[in-house]
Amino acid sequence: MRRFFLLLLIAGLTACGGGGGGGSSTSLPAPEPEPTEPAEDATPLNIIDAVPSSNVNTEPSLSDAAFAHLGHSDLNINLRGECPGFSGTTLRRQLFDLSENAFDELLDHRITCDLGQNSTYTLSASGARSNDAAFVAEHTISTTSGSPEGLMVETTTELARGAVDDMFFGYIVGALIEELDLPDAVESLILATLFEIAGANWDNLVDPDALYDVRTERVRYLSSEPDGSPNSELTGLIAYPVANAPSFVSRDKMIVLMHATSSTPSEQDPADAWFILANQFASRGYLVVAADNYGRGGTAEAPETYLLANRTARNTHHLVTAVMNNNTYDSVYDGNAVTIIGYSQGGHSAMAYYQHLASHQTNIDVQEVYAGGAPHDLYQTFRGVLEFLDGSCNGNDYCGYVDEETTVPFATDRILPGITAYTSSGFTLAELTDGESLDNALVSGFLANEPAYDDLKVMLQLNSFTNLVSASAFTGTSSIVHLYHSEYDRLVPHANTADLAAVLADSVNLDFHENRCNSDGYETIFNLTDKVGVLHTLCGLSVLDDAMEDLQ
Repeated sequence: MRRFFLLLLIAGLTACGGGGGGGSSTSLPAPEPEPTEPAEDATPLNIIDAVPSSNVNTEPSLSDAAFAHLGHSDLNINLRGECPGFSGTTLRRQLFDLSENAFDELLDHRITCDLGQNSTYTLSASGARSNDAAFVAEHTISTTSGSPEGLMVETTTELARGAVDDMFFGYIVGALIEELDLPDAVESLILATLFEIAGANWDNLVDPDALYDVRTERVRYLSSEPDGSPNSELTGLIAYPVANAPSFVSRDKMIVLMHATSSTPSEQDPADAWFILANQFASRGYLVVAADNYGRGGTAEAPETYLLANRTARNTHHLVTAVMNNNTYDSVYDGNAVTIIGYSQGGHSAMAYYQHLASHQTNIDVQEVYAGGAPHDLYQTFRGVLEFLDGSCNGNDYCGYVDEETTVPFATDRILPGITAYTSSGFTLAELTDGESLDNALVSGFLANEPAYDDLKVMLQLNSFTNLVSASAFTGTSSIVHLYHSEYDRLVPHANTADLAAVLADSVNLDFHENRCNSDGYETIFNLTDKVGVLHTLCGLSVLDDAMEDLQ
């Protein structure tokens, strides 16, 4: 019935020329050999990034840590930690385009410890190369006396199941027509094609068949600043069914939503797609958790940790574990399983959280991951923007569809503020940007491999996933990883997901939905308009509909 009404609505707009405007627990790889003491003559390696950093005191209940340094592909690594319950995993990444070839890998160590109050611990990564040259990297973490802060509910809303049923129907029509903003001559053709895509792809979103009323809560929770110091002002959204019927059976799976650009789920805005999605999943009986990125919601005065994988995943994990440890939600969720869902920026965050859980010692069972339209190779995506501006693209997959008006602001307003504020990039934001434009010296110097830009390149590569030497950290997990991307996406290059699929193929249960966003309808719209975000948005709705279908 809703599909019929959607047809009538789109037909009316066309005629008027209107619009315009179940798996096993996540596990670590096989244990490393018993670590040995670093050699006395070992050459020290500089720590290039760490959370928590060595100059802050962290909350002892936040037991996850990470530190990274440059290294060599033939460097064998032993991880050691003074803290009780120590475990560690090393993710190795290839390095590209640095001014010197002294190092060829980026070593990213993920540590889990039982931390005591008012204590200091030393973590070390040491080893020798094939020529017997020894190296060591050491990082210290210190703790506070501990905070009593926990999960605090700030505001609560409730929606009747009928209202939940109507939410996405209104959003799809309104958002897409506003997004198109096309001349009348082509709008009617695109709207007709849009209806074909909607009818074939969005049944669950348009008509979700809500089973329960939904309660949503904006919460504050204890987590950390980007440097690892404690912060209890981070916010997120919790949504769950109002299920008083004796027949209700609690779910054994939690839905973790990773929001897209410009979304803040905790604001409980009925026009926010991720708030709508939280309500839809909750209306089907699920407990849903959606953390706001640091820099949004309760921390909105600070730059956002945009695409900073480890920091975003860490904050999300602290909210998820706080919810799991709070018996308030026991009547609707009973278990340790999660499904992680994200698109665009959220797709990158979804892979970041999956990587976090796979490389830290947790008891959380990741059953499914849905990640679509994401810049999984943040380095090449950023470089592609510079190649476009420099006129040196030459058909590269990462720069072919760059649009200066739309894409460049993602670099100046989204990517660079967080990197320059929270990492050792070597630059301030003002040194890399000129208003809404990228500084000419950045464009030329970055592409010419000038030494000054090495640290910035390393930070971009640390927050990429396609450069993993292997995906061995995921080996042993039974999660199903669903990847999506439209070949016609002009906003985020399709190569991001194709390259990630190649990296993950031999290590995870991978389902790369290559045809989901590449139908004739997508090609038709691609040929009718060069507006950057249209097909990116359409594919996102298809990803969300798939997740709704799978999680009936």
